[in-house]
Amino acid sequence: MKRFIIIFIIITLTSCSFDSKTGIWKDASNFPIENQDVISIESGDSKNRYEEVFTRDFIYSEEKNPLLNSSFEMDTPFQIENWLQKYGTESNNISNFSYNGNKTLVSKSLKVKGLSGIRDILFYNNNLISYNRKGKIFVYSLLLKKRIYEYNFYKKKFKKINKNISFLINEDVLYASDNLGYLYAIDLVKKSLIWAKNYGIPFRSNLKFVNQQLFVANQDNVLYSINTKTGEKNWQYATSGTFLKSDFKNNIALDKNTNTLLFYNTSGELYSINYLSKKFNWVLNFKNSSSAGDTDLFISNPVILKNNNMIISTEKAVLSYNLLSVSKNWSFPSDSILKPILTTNYTYIISKKNFLICLENKSGEVLWSKNIYKSLQDKKTKNLGNFIDIQIVNSELNLFTDAGYLLSFSSKNGNLDFIKKISKNGIKSEIFFSKNNFLLVDKKKRLLKFN
Repeated sequence: MKRFIIIFIIITLTSCSFDSKTGIWKDASNFPIENQDVISIESGDSKNRYEEVFTRDFIYSEEKNPLLNSSFEMDTPFQIENWLQKYGTESNNISNFSYNGNKTLVSKSLKVKGLSGIRDILFYNNNLISYNRKGKIFVYSLLLKKRIYEYNFYKKKFKKINKNISFLINEDVLYASDNLGYLYAIDLVKKSLIWAKNYGIPFRSNLKFVNQQLFVANQDNVLYSINTKTGEKNWQYATSGTFLKSDFKNNIALDKNTNTLLFYNTSGELYSINYLSKKFNWVLNFKNSSSAGDTDLFISNPVILKNNNMIISTEKAVLSYNLLSVSKNWSFPSDSILKPILTTNYTYIISKKNFLICLENKSGEVLWSKNIYKSLQDKKTKNLGNFIDIQIVNSELNLFTDAGYLLSFSSKNGNLDFIKKISKNGIKSEIFFSKNNFLLVDKKKRLLKFN
């Protein structure tokens, strides 16, 4: 009897099928769902190993002054004209911004109505580009202080679904991915839709562009290469998925000098892929190898690159690797709360215990470490708030808080040089730069510009 029941169950299960092309996607639009069958890229002689970053419970929380007369060399400040993608560059890192440096408010817009994608803002030709929760993408002119273009791709039936959209601009074309599984391209000059595809599974990553390829990943940790002219899929690769979702999103970085794509997924796996040959270079796993199942959330910051130096910052450690040889340079026990800043010679981090730390890139040695709040003991500050961004600007370490404060520290020794509440209504967005200015959005959804 048992044998009969088992045979019956097997026959029943194998005769059932799930139609991935039905449900809400069938009537969503005229754009068909792309085939989700995985086309593997070549693995080659890739190296695959676990990296133990949970071996020590100790987290660094000490103050240290720099050595007297120690040599210090900062990267030359770099001016950026347009903010075309998340984190500003392909490497997710700019080591030293250049701008006027006056830290003075020069303009403030009226309330930008409907602005909701505050963590995904682009700035292009003196225009802010963002979207509202209904998915309406708009271009706001800083000069005219009004919207000059808006476009809503979505059908009325999706009106009540909040949209999360990621952006990238290349040569007057805006590429967008969303939490409904759509991927589309808009011509910003002609103000028209170029193409759109429905991939059926929500996208959950930043976007990268190189060699007419658009790279994006979905919530199931599937990485896609998309033809930017047609929207057709070049290839896709499935990596280990996670059931639980943390605030950490799939992260992509590019190194054009070595034709390398880095894909850092929510399972804690970091893949290095040659985006021209479609071959794996290596795979590292930063999730605890002793944990069973998928019950532990993986928490990390985006991967950053400079000069073949790769920085990974998890909730337990900051690690440095050689991008090509994948040899570990060092591991430092610190819980960095924001994406570190990487220069040629130094790595700067902020820890959960509010320590601002400078590490030497060759050895990982602490050159100096400052308790931020101890530095503020003689300053009259109220409700400093939470740190939301860190940038090196004109060779100074600039820290921004959600309460609207800007704190500037010497990158050489960590001494506090400047503190001021630059936005009385707080700061809602990340900081972005354009030519001689830096810009932000306050909590009243107004665009503030500083020189």
